[in-house]
Amino acid sequence: MQQSEPSVRARIAARLPQGTEPEAEESTTTLVKVSHASTIGLFVIALLWCAYVAQPVLVPVLLAWVIATIVLPIVAYLEKHRMPHLPASILVTVALILLFASLLLLLSTPLAYWLGRATELGSLIKGKLQSFNEPLSLLKDLQKSLSVVGASDQNAIKVEPQTTSLVTTIFSTLTPAVSQAVLFVGALTFYLVYQKRFRYLVVGLVQERAARLSLLKKLTEIDENMSIYFGTFTIVNACLGLVTVLLTWSVGLPNPLLWGVLAGVFNYIPYIGPALVIATLSVVGLLTFSTLTQAAIAPLAYLAMVTIEGNFITPSLMGRRLELNPFAVFLAIAFCTWLWGPVGAFLAVPLLMSCSILLAGVFADEKPELPE
Repeated sequence: MQQSEPSVRARIAARLPQGTEPEAEESTTTLVKVSHASTIGLFVIALLWCAYVAQPVLVPVLLAWVIATIVLPIVAYLEKHRMPHLPASILVTVALILLFASLLLLLSTPLAYWLGRATELGSLIKGKLQSFNEPLSLLKDLQKSLSVVGASDQNAIKVEPQTTSLVTTIFSTLTPAVSQAVLFVGALTFYLVYQKRFRYLVVGLVQERAARLSLLKKLTEIDENMSIYFGTFTIVNACLGLVTVLLTWSVGLPNPLLWGVLAGVFNYIPYIGPALVIATLSVVGLLTFSTLTQAAIAPLAYLAMVTIEGNFITPSLMGRRLELNPFAVFLAIAFCTWLWGPVGAFLAVPLLMSCSILLAGVFADEKPELPE
């Protein structure tokens, strides 16, 4: 007759010296925990490696998802006014493409102008900041080394122009950009058209009915929060861009429309975006005006505007329901920028918001009462 497992364990425990079995069980439990943690760590590393390698495909798709959540209320509005879902989605996609193309065409001339003047920045800033010659000694050494390299390059390039390598370089640069743009447009269109079907497909992967309802609720909550967040933030950034246009025009900076668009677009990236706009306004002010006082008006005024906007206006419009931890936002932006570059900085906040909503649903019943 086969003995039961508990009786076998009891007989083995009786033959072992006292205190041996608890120590063995404790060591076994520790090894199991370490193995589980190692498995999870390897999975996370593999997932991050896949995200890094799949950047040309993954980033346009995620960007399309974020833009789609912004314009989903527009599609719903058109549907309420008796326009079918498919034509409404295509119309919104075409309108977005025309908007982006119009902004690029409108800003191409001032962007080309300032990029063409980028070679003058070293000497012009040095002339403006005569009192800071010691910190700029490194720029002087760099300028000398660059002039030596440029002279040697001019002597070396006098052989024959290599048109084939130039064409190859242009195509190698444009081909990934064009392919990612096409992928972005396709993903945006398909997500707007099949958003509900895609959601039901994801929910259908779960077996239990309660889990399906919970997952569907969380996906709906993510879409709603993303639409509210980016819709409100878009209105705020548009107003900030308009005020920046008026600011740069009043102080006398050239191309005020360019600085307004930069302010509105870069403000989508917390911390980094406003800092880049302030640095750009400072450099342009040094290049435009003759005194440091005049050059500091625009960046200081913009700093005051983004401080008021970030600490009072946007939090009051968003409410506590969409409030995120500032330190978590900073870490997410730093990590996504390291992983995916500048576009990753824009995707950091929506990804953080989505993960926080999903994790809040998973650990909803496990929140302890914290002391005040």
